[in-house]
Amino acid sequence: MDLLQDAFAHSPDALMIVTAETDGGFRFLKVNASFVEATGFSRAQAEGARLEDFLPPEDAERLAVEYRRCLAQGTTVEFEQPYEVPSGQRTWHVCLRPMGPLGTQRLIVSARDITWSRNFAQQLNAVAAFMPGFVYQLCMAPDGRWYYSFVGEQAETMFGVPVAEALADANALMGLIHPDDSERVIRDSLHAAEHLTPWQSEFRMLHRDGRLQWVEAHDQPQKLGDGTVLWTGYVNDITERKALEASLLASEAKYRRLAQFDPVTGLANRSEFFSRLNHAIQLAERKAQTLALLFIDLDRFKPINDAYGHATGDALLRQVGERLRGELRGTDLVARIGGDEFTVLLQGPIDSATAQQVAEKLCEAMATPFPLNDHPLSLSASIGVALYPAHGQNTEALTRAADEAMYHAKAAGRGIALLSLSKEDPHHGGCADNLGARS
Repeated sequence: MDLLQDAFAHSPDALMIVTAETDGGFRFLKVNASFVEATGFSRAQAEGARLEDFLPPEDAERLAVEYRRCLAQGTTVEFEQPYEVPSGQRTWHVCLRPMGPLGTQRLIVSARDITWSRNFAQQLNAVAAFMPGFVYQLCMAPDGRWYYSFVGEQAETMFGVPVAEALADANALMGLIHPDDSERVIRDSLHAAEHLTPWQSEFRMLHRDGRLQWVEAHDQPQKLGDGTVLWTGYVNDITERKALEASLLASEAKYRRLAQFDPVTGLANRSEFFSRLNHAIQLAERKAQTLALLFIDLDRFKPINDAYGHATGDALLRQVGERLRGELRGTDLVARIGGDEFTVLLQGPIDSATAQQVAEKLCEAMATPFPLNDHPLSLSASIGVALYPAHGQNTEALTRAADEAMYHAKAAGRGIALLSLSKEDPHHGGCADNLGARS
């Protein structure tokens, strides 16, 4: 019992024990120190006095109505109300609870002075109209209960939730946070409150009509004397900004297939090809494997391009690219490195005979007429073949070897030229003495 008396005496809220009178009025039996401090009434003035003894008639009757409702229903009743007391005009959050079963004549009243909060709310209301989103004060009581002490009117516009509903039930707004973001938002808010640091976050919320919205929230947490955590801040709709960011990222990504691929044929371009060739050589070196590089130059392409125009020339190049890809494995890479020049990377392990067979297939594919402008156009190709590591042990050396072989093939009457190893040095030596040509 002593503990209960101590709790009553030292509660930070103003506490009163009130009893119902037979004439329908109410009398204060006991008040605590917080009541005296908050109201300015002394214990002598309050204890044993009736409501109308120290409150104006209107205030006394309004409070008596709530007292009767609490006792009649036998349940807790909460409300907010301004009252004139010796300490001035104050706004109170009042909680009434019967002290016993239904029909009891006593109740305990707790009152918390929220004047500062209401004054601040009025200031928030004054500036809320100028904010791009809605202003709020979100509280977490010591018992873990969440509630809003202030919600700007823009909340209804943004999310379809009336202010009164959000004030009555915090979940009306908090429950609209996207399920995938909710845990993070709550966790980060509590972390900011623990360290009393400003909090900012971007997350998704759902409008009551089902629309997904991106919002950003900024607030500053503080801890009140009774242990309540209070976040004061605002929420702004950034859905349009997020859409623009997504569009920009897509554009940047598109600028980057484009930076890697030839716009005419859709094949890898020079930069992308040699980057991947360099990577393939490094991998082949680690695995002690071989690979082949083919340089392909189209014969008689310039006269066709000049005679039929660039549109026809581009269409022909696209068909060339399609045929080359059609003759290669999915692991191989074909690229257009400029004009009528193409390159092919044959992944290893591969030997010279197999590389030459692939080159022959590509030559045959180029020799088949291309159906353009309602009549076939004929081409041929000169192909130079070089092997790693036999003809070059790095990208530059292997490229020079394949390019040299291609020019040898063209000089020999078009077809295929394969660099071969010198008999004296069958394993090393980069670009070797002998060239084998097929026309």
